[in-house]
Amino acid sequence: MVSVKESVEKIKEKFLDLFGSDVTDIRLEEINKSPINEYYLTVSFLVPNKNVSQTLASTFGIMINPYIREYKNVVVNKKNGDIITIKIHKDE
Repeated sequence: MVSVKESVEKIKEKFLDLFGSDVTDIRLEEINKSPINEYYLTVSFLVPNKNVSQTLASTFGIMINPYIREYKNVVVNKKNGDIITIKIHKDE
């Protein structure tokens, strides 16, 4: 049986592999344990905000956060720590 902490470490490694080295500040946000040998986790991380030009923002004196936080729902197998699914977290 793999602990939640060990699962999160595997998720961190996988996110860096999948989303690249721009991913920083990976955090566990929520834990939901399932009786069917799975952890349902919500994990967040920071990525560079590519939606707005920082040069344009500084020209007009606008403060824009250079990073945005993304959230993912991750299902992990409790027995071996394998990631089963990664999905975009949607507010409900």
